[in-house]
Amino acid sequence: MHANKVPLSLSDLNLAVKCEASHTFEYIDSAGKETGVLLTVLGSQAPKVQDWVRKSINQRRTRDEMNKKRGKEVQNTVEDDEDFSNEAAAIRLVGWEGITEQYSHSLALQLIANNRDIRDQIFAASNDLSNFTKG
Repeated sequence: MHANKVPLSLSDLNLAVKCEASHTFEYIDSAGKETGVLLTVLGSQAPKVQDWVRKSINQRRTRDEMNKKRGKEVQNTVEDDEDFSNEAAAIRLVGWEGITEQYSHSLALQLIANNRDIRDQIFAASNDLSNFTKG
């Protein structure tokens, strides 16, 4: 151990708990301009996010396996993948400011489906663990 370093506990290293604390960032439009829209996200390792990802992938695998057993060809479309990505971003988005409509999951999904820049920024903020481990 380095001199003058205090040992860390397991709870200090628990990123799942730290990712439950939301992080708010400003959406920057495709021209690089500030929009005044603030988006609040959970970290990618938050239990709510991880549980949704696991459940969704398991459901898809089960569906694919059942189709194979029935002799049906398994073919996931690009639209399936886009829907998964949109839902994966929407589960991370837990609030906003600067949008006239009040936040709801269904409106979050609509926003993300209509604006890939927002989806990409949600993923970037959610995956940047430094947003959840400061301090």
